[in-house]
Amino acid sequence: MLIAGGGPAGLTLAISLGQLGVRCEVVDARPAPARVPRASRCGARAMEIFRRLGISGRVRAAGLPAEAPLDAAVCAGSLARPLTRHHYPSVAEVLAVMLEVNDGTMPLEPDVILSQYTLEPLLREVAEATPGVTVRFGAELIDFAVTGGGVTAMVHTASRLRTVRADYLAGCDGTRSTVRRLLGVELRGETRQPAREALIYCPDLYERLPAPRAIQYHVTGGHPCTLVVQDDTQHFALHAPASGPPVTALFEAVAGAVCQPLSYKVVHEDEWAQHLLLADRYADQQAGGGRVFLAGDAAHPASTAGGLGLSTAVGDAADLSWKLAARLHRWGGPALLASYETERRPVAAQAITASFARAVAGEPWSVDLRDVELGYRYTESPVISHADGLSPTGFAPTTWPGARLPHLWLDDGNPLHDVLGNGFTLLRMQAAGATADRGTAGFARELAAGFAALGAPLDLVEVTSVAAQAVYAGHRLILVRPDLHVAWRSGDSQPPAAALAALVTGNG
Repeated sequence: MLIAGGGPAGLTLAISLGQLGVRCEVVDARPAPARVPRASRCGARAMEIFRRLGISGRVRAAGLPAEAPLDAAVCAGSLARPLTRHHYPSVAEVLAVMLEVNDGTMPLEPDVILSQYTLEPLLREVAEATPGVTVRFGAELIDFAVTGGGVTAMVHTASRLRTVRADYLAGCDGTRSTVRRLLGVELRGETRQPAREALIYCPDLYERLPAPRAIQYHVTGGHPCTLVVQDDTQHFALHAPASGPPVTALFEAVAGAVCQPLSYKVVHEDEWAQHLLLADRYADQQAGGGRVFLAGDAAHPASTAGGLGLSTAVGDAADLSWKLAARLHRWGGPALLASYETERRPVAAQAITASFARAVAGEPWSVDLRDVELGYRYTESPVISHADGLSPTGFAPTTWPGARLPHLWLDDGNPLHDVLGNGFTLLRMQAAGATADRGTAGFARELAAGFAALGAPLDLVEVTSVAAQAVYAGHRLILVRPDLHVAWRSGDSQPPAAALAALVTGNG
C-alpha cells in the first residue's frame, strides 16, 4: 500500500493500516512536517478515532491544558479593550459533564486544542513506530499508472528515482494534490478573497492578557484581525485582510497595549485563500471500487470552521483503512471500496456547507458543530442494511443504520466503545438477570457463522447496561463496524444471516 502525503489523513491511514496488519509506505515531498498555522482544534470524532488507535492520550497531552478557557473575545482596536465575549466550556468542564451524563448525547472524547503543526510530528512518530509502516519525507510521488491489478508509481528523492509497486494508492497529498491532478479529478466550489496569515512566537503575551482570558480574539476598528492562541500558549496565529499594515506593525498595535516590552518573532508569514472546494469523485474509475483513492485535503480542500477539515480528514482515513485491509485480507468484497466515496463525500460536502454559512454570516468564533462532526449518517451506503423511513436529522443519540454508535458508560464504568472488537462487533442487548432470548441468540450464532464463512472478523458483546437498554430500546441486536458506525440493527429488518454478512462486508 502506497500513501502519498504525510499529513493527518495520510499518517492516520498508515497507523490504522499498520495496526490491521497491512504493510504500507508513506511518501511526502516536504523535508519534514511544516510549522505553519492550519487547524488548531482536534474535534471529538477525530479524538474517538485516535482512541481506537490507542493514541488519544498522547494527543491530548500534547494539546492546550484542559483547564484553559476557550472563550472568544471581541476587542476594539487592541487586546486591551474587550467589548464582549462568547463563552465556551473548557475541556475540563466538558469532561466533568461527560462523566455525569449517560444518555448517548456526549462523545467519548472531548475536543482538544492542538495545532496541526504539533499533531503531524506526533502522528509521524507513531507511524514510524508501527510495525509494517515506512515513512519517507523528502520523497515525492511524481507519476503513477494503474496496471496489472495494482499501481506502479514513480517516487523522486534527492538521490534517485524509485519505482514503487503497490496494490493500492491513497492520495493524501493536500490541496495541490498530484494524485488528484493525475486522476483528472475536478474541484467544484468557491475560493474566497485571499487573506494574510502569520504564526508569531511571543512567549510573554498569554500571561499578560487581561483576565478572563480567551482562546480567540477578534479585533475590530483600525487594525482588524483575528488572533488565535496555539496549544503551547506561546505561539499565536494571526489572520488579517490582504491589504493593510505589515504583520509586524499589526501585531504590535493589537498586542503592544497589554504586553510591554513586546518580544516576538514571526515564524511564518504567507497569504492564503479560503477554499470551499470538493472533488468530483474520490477514486479512479476501475472496476471493483478502484485502485487509487483521495482523502483529506486532496478530496476536499476546504478552510472549514472549528477544525472540521481535520476531523473530516481523520474520518476519511478511518473509513478507508478498514475497507482496504478487508480487501487485502480477502474477506472484503468489491462493494466495500466502492462505498468509500458514497459514504465520505457527503460528509465533506456537509462540512463545507456549514463553513460557508459561517463565513457568510461573518462569525469570528466557533459555533456548535456537533450536527456536522458527530451527527452525520451514511444514508446511501451500499454496505449498510438500511431501515425503512427517513433517517432522523441533526445530532441526537441513535442507532439508526449508518450513524455513529452513541457513546455510553457501562454499569462497570467502562465506555462501550472500548469493549468493541477491532473488526465488526455484534452487540446483544440483555437485561441483567434475564433469560437469554432464543431467537436473538440463534440469529447471533447464524450471523457469526456467516462472517466465519467469509473469513471476516466478528466479536459478540453482551450488553446489560441500563443506559444502553434505554438508548437502544427496541433493538436487541446491533451490528457495529470497525469505524464505530452501525451497519444493521434488529427491529428494522432481519434478513437471512448469511445475506447480512455478505452485504456489510461488500460481498452482497
